[in-house]
Amino acid sequence: MRYFVGVGTPHSLNIPNTITVFRLVLIPVFLGLFLSHRVEWALACFGLAAVSDALDGFFARLLNQRTKLGAILDPIADKLLIVSALTALWLERRLPPWLVGLIALQNLLMIAGALMVKWKRLEIPAQPSRIGKYATFTLLCLIVLSLVSSSPHAPAQLRPYVAVLGFIAAECIIISTIQYFVRFGYLWFAPSQHRGRTKNLAQG
Repeated sequence: MRYFVGVGTPHSLNIPNTITVFRLVLIPVFLGLFLSHRVEWALACFGLAAVSDALDGFFARLLNQRTKLGAILDPIADKLLIVSALTALWLERRLPPWLVGLIALQNLLMIAGALMVKWKRLEIPAQPSRIGKYATFTLLCLIVLSLVSSSPHAPAQLRPYVAVLGFIAAECIIISTIQYFVRFGYLWFAPSQHRGRTKNLAQG
């Protein structure tokens, strides 16, 4: 079995997807390091996972190896990495619970919307908005800054910056969630495609 395939082939086990799976493997490693209070190693592990997020997209475009598996795995890996890191920081009382709850609520709404669209057999709007990208970027910065401030060698002056960045990330999350439902909320009321096809067959 070939695990790495040539340029332009649609095989699922290609270089970008292997990098994405590697990022998924790093998540429990990061959690184990951070919760065992090896903050510097946890920060390095999270940084490696964040870099892998850029690398899999780069190689997917460079080698023309975009696959359906990659389109599913990549956002799942991103969400799991961010949510896992934020939850671990909350458990260690480095981030407030309301921020973790806000992100959990957003993800639940997105999952519910995606399941509804899938059930209706409609086109799933997967392209993130610009404010959504800003929200992801600010969350990554927040996690890195929180990890740095968790180190016993970090200056105490970093803590106010963590709070400010947390509020900025929360604003981006709220705006991106509202924008998402403004743009695609009509899909909740759109008729399902399979029902439409059944009705046309019955009329024919």
